[in-house]
Amino acid sequence: MNKTPEAIRGIAAFDLDGTLLRGATVCEVLAKRLGRLEEMKRFETFTAESDIADGRVQMVEWYRGRSVGDLEAHLDDVSWAPGAHEAIRQLHEAGIVVGIASITWRLAVRWFAERLGIRYFLGTDLDQNGEILHVWGRDKARWLQDLADSHGISSDRIAAVGDSAGDSEMLRVAGLRFFVGSKLVPETEPAIHLPGTDLRIVARRIIGEWAG
Repeated sequence: MNKTPEAIRGIAAFDLDGTLLRGATVCEVLAKRLGRLEEMKRFETFTAESDIADGRVQMVEWYRGRSVGDLEAHLDDVSWAPGAHEAIRQLHEAGIVVGIASITWRLAVRWFAERLGIRYFLGTDLDQNGEILHVWGRDKARWLQDLADSHGISSDRIAAVGDSAGDSEMLRVAGLRFFVGSKLVPETEPAIHLPGTDLRIVARRIIGEWAG
């Protein structure tokens, strides 16, 4: 059982695809089960927001007629990052609030958050009218800042972990930044570069940094 900390020592935010998960993305896993993997791989090469938004519209059509439960049933096919569960447990036990900020679908982010015991998460959603509520890199940064403000946490007690240029704005919110992608990109500097690392290493670095 996790111990209850007397005070919050800080906040750690993780990206999902490529950070907490490795290998195929959430959208690729769903697309594969729906016979749309090649189309999804093409979507994954998009960098312009307008193109990504158009891709999301097409994905919604793929999912139409399928329940949330049907889609969630495919998420067991993902590959977790080494040490992901233990790292989150260690952070929680150290009194650190943990969140997931992702541009992928909220239903999937919630599913993974529940399995890690994470209360706070962000992802692209659909409203009651079927309109897409898009999440972009800047939204991840704003969400993390708002989460920190709501807990009275200053930037020197915010950590962020990502793997791509899309995480750069979120990383800049944090005083402690980790990049687990294979090649550090200029937009994310300065960050501690730990390519493909076991996330228990990241957790230990965060806890050690805030030990005082």
